[in-house]
Order: sequence, then C-alpha cells, then structure tokens
Amino acid sequence: MLIPAFKLELNNPILRGLAAVGSYNGDNPSLTCATSAGKIFFHSPNEKDLAHQIRFLNINRKISALACGKLSTKLSRDVLLVGAQTTLLAYDVNENSDLFFKDAPDGVNTIVVGHFADQSSPLALVGGNCSIQGFDEQGNEAFWTVTGDNVTTMIFCDVDQDGQLELVVGSEDFEIRVFRAEEVVSETTETDRIVALCPMRKHTFGYALVNGTVGVYDKPGVRRWRVKAKHEVTSISGFDLDGDGEPELISGWSSGKFEVRSDRTGEVIFKDAFASGVSSILKADYRNDGRTEVIVCSEEGEVRGYLPAGEELGALGGAAETDMEEETLRELYQRKQEILFELRQYEDQAKKQSNGERSVGLVPAGTQVSIKIVPSKQDGCLYLTLRAANEARIKAVVVFAERVFEGESFAVHWRDPGVELHLPLRPPKDVSAELSIKALVGGRATPMFHVFELTHMLPRFAMYAPAEGTSLIPPSSGVSFVLHERPKRVRAWLNATFNTEVSTMDDETLNQGFVSLRDQHLLWMRMTPENGGTLHVNTEDMELAGEVLQDLCVALQITELESIADFPQEMEAFRSVLLKVDECNAARLKLTAEMADSSHQAKTLVIKAEDGRILGDIKGMRMAYSQLYALNSNLIGEYNKRSNNHEQLLASLKEVNHMIQKAAKLRMGVAKARVVSACRAAIKANNIHSLFKIIETGHPPPDQTV
Repeated sequence: MLIPAFKLELNNPILRGLAAVGSYNGDNPSLTCATSAGKIFFHSPNEKDLAHQIRFLNINRKISALACGKLSTKLSRDVLLVGAQTTLLAYDVNENSDLFFKDAPDGVNTIVVGHFADQSSPLALVGGNCSIQGFDEQGNEAFWTVTGDNVTTMIFCDVDQDGQLELVVGSEDFEIRVFRAEEVVSETTETDRIVALCPMRKHTFGYALVNGTVGVYDKPGVRRWRVKAKHEVTSISGFDLDGDGEPELISGWSSGKFEVRSDRTGEVIFKDAFASGVSSILKADYRNDGRTEVIVCSEEGEVRGYLPAGEELGALGGAAETDMEEETLRELYQRKQEILFELRQYEDQAKKQSNGERSVGLVPAGTQVSIKIVPSKQDGCLYLTLRAANEARIKAVVVFAERVFEGESFAVHWRDPGVELHLPLRPPKDVSAELSIKALVGGRATPMFHVFELTHMLPRFAMYAPAEGTSLIPPSSGVSFVLHERPKRVRAWLNATFNTEVSTMDDETLNQGFVSLRDQHLLWMRMTPENGGTLHVNTEDMELAGEVLQDLCVALQITELESIADFPQEMEAFRSVLLKVDECNAARLKLTAEMADSSHQAKTLVIKAEDGRILGDIKGMRMAYSQLYALNSNLIGEYNKRSNNHEQLLASLKEVNHMIQKAAKLRMGVAKARVVSACRAAIKANNIHSLFKIIETGHPPPDQTV
C-alpha cells in the first residue's frame, strides 16, 4: 500500500513520458519536465526562495526525449540530455553550459544513460529510426547498431544473470529485443507496439503496449502475467511497496488512473486517480530525507509523491486488508455456488444414465476432438480443422492466440452443428503461437453442450505449404552457408516449423520447396554434401531468408555462422535508396543555405522598415514591410520543402538501417556483429562498393578496417 507524501501544483503542462529527476549540483534532486513551446522546467524542492523553485530552459525545438544521468567521469553530478527531432543536447545545468550538441539524422525517440558494450565510461544511448547510437561525454559516437523498426523505449536489465547489463529495446514492429553489444541475443514478439519497459528485479522486467496491455516477463519469452485495459498505458515503473525485495509494477494511464499490481500475479494492490492523464512515473529521494518516493506526474502539471505504508499505519493497512479479504470471500462464495450447481447437473445426468435413460446433451464416454492444420493455397490461409468422434456435434469454437488474430481471439458458430468444423487462420507474421481452443460439443439435436478445452501449437512457418509439381523453378536469389549437420536433423527441423512431412530416399541431400500462402512466392531449401554439408536457402525475400536461418541456428544450437548472400533484386533497390539519401542530403544543404540567406534579408528589411518609421518615411516603411511579407511567404514555402525533404530522408535512412539488419541476420555470432560495424564504417566513408561487398560476403574488403 502507498500513502501520500506530498502534492505539487506546478501549473505547467508536462509532456507524456518526458520527465526525470536529476541531481544537477551533486546534492539536491530536481524534477525536470518538458513542457509546451520547446521548453524545459526544473522544480527544486530544496530551493529556499520560492520564486526560484521553478526555472525554465528554452530549447526552441520540439522535444522528443529527455533523460539525465552521470555521463561525465569528471563530474559527480548528473547531466541533462535532451533529444529533438534530429539533434541531441548534453547540458550541464549547474554550469549553464553545453557538454556537446550533436546531429542525430536517425532521430531521437528515447535516451538512457549507463555503462554498456564493454565501454569503460558511461554512454548516452539514443534510440531512433531503426538504429541505436551511443555517445560518450565528448559527444563522440562510441556505439552504433541497427534494430528492426523505430525504437520506442529502452532499459538496462541483466536478463541472463551473468552480471553484465543487457540493453532491452522495444520498437514499433511489436518486438522486444535484447542486445549484448551489437548482437541481438533474444527477440520476443508482442501483440502491439511497445510503449514502455521498466526493470524490476534481476532478470525480470515490466512492459506496456499501446493497446492497453501491461505485464511482467520473468525473462525474454517467458511471461509471468499480463492484463489488458481499454485505456492507453502512458508510463510504468517498478517499486517495492511491501519490503519483500520484489518490486511491484506501477502503471499510469491516459484516463488518469494510477495503480500498483503484484509482480507475481498481476493483482491490483493499490490505485489512485488524477484529473488528467498520467505523464510519467519516477522514483527518487525527492525530499532528501533518506526515503525513496514514487513520484507521479500528470499531464496538467499535478505532481504527487507516495511512500510505502510503514508500521505506524498498521491500523489503516489492517482495515484495507480486511476489506480485501471480505471481497475475496465473496468471490470464493460465488464460485462455490457455481461449482455446486455444475456438480448437481453431473449427478442428475449420471443418475439418468444408470437408470438406462438417454441423458440430454451427454456425449458418449471417450468422445475426443481431434485437431489438424490444413493449408489452403486457393484461399491463401490455414484451416484449423476440428473433428468430433462418436458422431458428436461441434456447435461453436473459440480460439485464443497471440499474434494470430486481431484482438487475440476468433469465434465460429454453426447454426447446424456438424462433426467437423473449419476455422481460417491468417497470421500476419511468421511466429509460432499456442492456440487455446474451447469447443462446444454435444449430441445430435440437443440443447446442451460440453466444453472441450484443447491446445495446439501453430508452427512458425506454417503459412508455407509444400511446393507441388516438377515445373516449379527454385528462386535464383538466396543465402548459402556451410552446415556441419546431418540432413536428418534439418528435416526434423523442417517438419517441426513448416507443418509438413519432409522425407527423402537420400540421407545426404535435401531438396524441398515451399509456396507462401500469403503471396504465392517460393522458398526453397537445398542441402548438398559440398564442404561437409552446404545448405542453400533460396528466396527473393532477404528478410525471410534471415528469419529461416536464425530459427534453424536456434533449433540446432549454432552460435557462429558465416554465409554468402546473393539478392540482386534487393541490392538494386538498395542502390536506389542510397542514391535517394544522397539526393536528400544535397537538397537539405541547399535549402538550408537558401533559408539562411532569406533570414538575413528579413533582418535587413526589418531594420529598414524601423528606420523608415523613425525618420517618418512612411512610403519607404510600407515598401520594406511589403517586401518582408513576400519574403516571409517564400520562407514558409522553403520550410515546407525542407520538411518534406526531411521526411523523405528519414524514410530512406530507415530503409538503409533495415537493410543492414537484414544482412546481419544472415549470420550468427561474431560474423553478425562484424557486418553491423563494417556497414557503419562503409556508410561513414560513403564507400558503396565496400558496403555491397560486406552485405554479400559478411567481410569488409582488405582496404577497409573495422
């Protein structure tokens, strides 16, 4: 339970997710919030002069990210980091000076500060447009890697409990990725865009999605619990309320709701409400009394501090526990009545059956429901087929599955029940999923049905059906790599992940084609005995080839892998993207120079108009203002051109970063990290030939050092 500790009315709006608490003089904390009109305000509770408790800092840019931390090894105080659309500012608040100001062409969506990737000094890690950059205290780029989509949130967490912090990254493509330096060691697919992550204890972390889902992961891919609400989650944090060493999950919502849930069960422990949406949830010893408070900021500028309830509030806590116990007893009593009613129904049916009467709705003993997944090339989907034994009838089926259905569930209801029911599946991505099935099964023409609860695993690449016919020609593009494994193990992996049965008379080779049910494109797998075993994955889709390779390596526990990639169509399209980047950069420089000249002319005209006013030259003043009006219209037009050019540049840079990630996923281990760093070096040097060579072979040319 939490008790109120303090309340502030700052009378300034606080932008969502843009708040932090920093000690900028090394001693006293200061609440730092981004507000409207490109400004930041600081609230210092230890400032004796009330007039100076709130101070403002003009950034004059739209603020997109805000953080603070000990970035400089020479300073014992925190540094403020402010991200705008394409810039990063490191600011020493105490000295009122910049540490550095850097351009960030990939954008700044989120910032974290800490030690990472074997760096001896802290880094400011910036998540942007499909990339993550790390800057040291001098503003030098000390780290760079790519990710699948725009980064939305980042945290440090020791997910593998090896004593080294990994970087957990959430992005717009529904993925939670874990980075160890440049290498992605884990990927977890969620059901919607990730909006927030927070470290809990050791390897556990909390997460929040844009669809109102919050939950806790024990480790990547292993979820403890999750709940979903109709409102949007705006902020989450971990805080130990009961002193058991396990932080509870605190969440704030767009409706103004603020609640604390058990880290183990997700049960609500405490809740409160604000008049406006929650902007940020922070933790700090804000009053310098040795106790850490939970600080909740609302979007309208209301700030509340909370403390865990101590022993002095035992009576209040006891009353709250009594209320909770009474509510639990009521729920258990209601559940008891439902179970007793169900038991009486079973007893009545058993009695009728023992007397030789036909029990209405009772299916024969031993009735089972079989499950099969059947691909349909004609309909472009999979059919989940359920069949009941003993001539029982299936009235309806409800299927629950993550990442398969929009809304995570799908229901089919038949007017005339039959022994077999077909339910279409069209998963948008290639992910494995557990199908939780509830089927209503009853006898012929009966009003009563039994609920059969079943589970079935949907293989990751189930949307690829075996290719049939000898006239099909394998794609010319693809990736090849040496694989010292028996074809039998590869076939076992194919059978498990492609929902098919691959068999061959030759144990030394493998030749199997698949057709995508989504777009009818081909995917071909060939294994030959060259070099002790070479596997060829042929497809025109470079991203699909990477996903197949990564899944195979995980299944066969392969940690290091080199490969040769050949995707001429994608590389030609990539060449066009690089040319587009050059064009956008050239246009940006030209537009910037032209706008600078126009701005200088505007200043000259303002001075000329003011001189005319002072000298009484009304005609000259009017002429100057008329010219200024026309110049201002031109400036607005030039700004719109620059804005459109910037959007095109961002889209092109995103494609560049995405291509680097696709090239990296065609390798494993050291080779994967090498591709990322070598591609970055080639792009900085504007060496297109070298970049293409790295993507193809995984190695930089001899004249390029990484």
